[in-house]
Amino acid sequence: MHLFKDQLMKPFTDLAFPHNTARGALAPLASDHVDARVLEGGSAETHVLPPGASHVIFSATGDFFAAFGTADVSALVPTGAVTDGAAAMLNPAARRIPAGATHIGLAAAQACIVTMEFYGDGS
Repeated sequence: MHLFKDQLMKPFTDLAFPHNTARGALAPLASDHVDARVLEGGSAETHVLPPGASHVIFSATGDFFAAFGTADVSALVPTGAVTDGAAAMLNPAARRIPAGATHIGLAAAQACIVTMEFYGDGS
């Protein structure tokens, strides 16, 4: 497991819950690492992924866009059609963090708060 804040980062699933079944995938453990970003309307920010994170669950007080990448990743609020596959995700829920990603780009048309619950891979 990955060391984080002097503790091991919790895995996204706990196959011992409940009663040694795989139902743990339906209800992940409460995260021991939650970050929050306050987005201004029309702004974009870049968030550094914590070491050892393999999954993230997003929640927000409003609509937001997110994109995974490296330090130069940028999530943009579309102002027209994006047909080349480069659009950011609108209101993602739970996601595996892609290999090589070190940052999450965030953007919102209206001010909102985005929280991100991070989980490790259990190794």
